[in-house]
Amino acid sequence: MNPYDYAHGLARALRESEWYRNLKEAKKRLEADPEAWRMAHDIRRRTVELQLKAMGGQTVTTEEQEQLRKLQEVAMLHPAVRAYLEAESRLSVVMDDIQRILAEAIAPVVDLPGKRAAETTEHQ
Repeated sequence: MNPYDYAHGLARALRESEWYRNLKEAKKRLEADPEAWRMAHDIRRRTVELQLKAMGGQTVTTEEQEQLRKLQEVAMLHPAVRAYLEAESRLSVVMDDIQRILAEAIAPVVDLPGKRAAETTEHQ
């Protein structure tokens, strides 16, 4: 079987998983509530803005971090927002684990960021 067939099989398995079904249901509930949808959208937008700022080499201030934390706290009081964000987080962990497994499979022949620095330090 070629890797693309396995990837399509993995995609099917993810779509059939409890993690995916839970996220899909949570998204339906979120979309049915305009206030909840707006809160979740605001959190996502603000999170991405701060991540892009940090990746661009700009400093994310303590005040900006605190504003996002407060926004998240308020939003998490809403059951639909909380369910969606928690379901999204659980599926994200699965996706991160899969990415790590795939990266480990090719690590012996690919220089991954940070790997070379760790090896250099070990050999000194």
